[in-house]
Amino acid sequence: MSSARLPVLHLFVRNFDSPNSIKFSLSCRLACFNCECRLSMEYKWRVKKSERGITLENFIYKNLGDWSHKQVKTAIDNKRAFVNGQNVFISKWNLKPDAVVLFVPSDKDQITKTNSRYRFIDVLFEDTYILATNKPAHVDFESYVKTVQDYLVRQNRIKSYPYVGQMHRLDKETTGVMLFTKKKMANSLADQFRDHSLKKYYLALVDGRLKRENGVIKKSVEKGQFESGKKVKVSDSLDSKKATTLYTVVERYRSATLLKIEIKTGRTHQIRVHLSDMGFPVVGDKLYGLQGGIPFRRHALHAERIDFKHPVTSKPMRVTAPVPPDMQRLIDEFRESA
Repeated sequence: MSSARLPVLHLFVRNFDSPNSIKFSLSCRLACFNCECRLSMEYKWRVKKSERGITLENFIYKNLGDWSHKQVKTAIDNKRAFVNGQNVFISKWNLKPDAVVLFVPSDKDQITKTNSRYRFIDVLFEDTYILATNKPAHVDFESYVKTVQDYLVRQNRIKSYPYVGQMHRLDKETTGVMLFTKKKMANSLADQFRDHSLKKYYLALVDGRLKRENGVIKKSVEKGQFESGKKVKVSDSLDSKKATTLYTVVERYRSATLLKIEIKTGRTHQIRVHLSDMGFPVVGDKLYGLQGGIPFRRHALHAERIDFKHPVTSKPMRVTAPVPPDMQRLIDEFRESA
């Protein structure tokens, strides 16, 4: 039988009259008993009245059926979703009735990665009871905990997963100090987080030139699903919780300011929401930032330092994480253009 390749077959199906219609195109080359296919799909739906307020991620997940939430979110992060013709890369974006959602995944978006993004971790301090690490950017909390577990398995040469006490969290894009306990007897460290006796310091680059040298932001915040995918907002409602953020100017640039932040409370997105409400959002913040603000691939927020008492020895501890390279480069660019 000849091995000559057959002509390319193109198949196009379009039907957007139905609210849950699908368009797809298929290009296929056949050669003897071999087949090399490239499949590209576009999904298009219209939001029903009963779906008012549903998030973009949940809407796509519900309509696809065979994708995981993580796969859908990754595709949205990769700018594969459009709402009424506009690219939307915020997975928690709330949809309105009659909105048209277009989803254009690549053939790689549904591949599930089983390995952690980082096999090795940057250890800042470690003893028998606690572990302090320097978390990199773009790693979600669950994946990072798995990486820490893998590290302890290699260190202790054991087959089962060791104990890892999760004391606090950092957002996916935030870098810096994270504390874990290695033994349950050290879990009293969590009390220092709850009673706010330990001190947490951050560095933040914000849009705009802040005139005040320092200040205190005392505004309650509320968690929920709000407009444009926001998870937290400043609020005085009964569901809100007190939040206090202290800031000091480190350096001023032409269009930005470097701040040292101390938080007295540890509310979700507290720093980002407080600074945005003050009119100086964190550079690169997709949720709470400015439209057309200073471009940066993530929000420029770094958990620089934690001061605490060792949960077993009561020794005063200070753990510091160096500024990550991408944020340092941005600071250097601001300094050169100042």
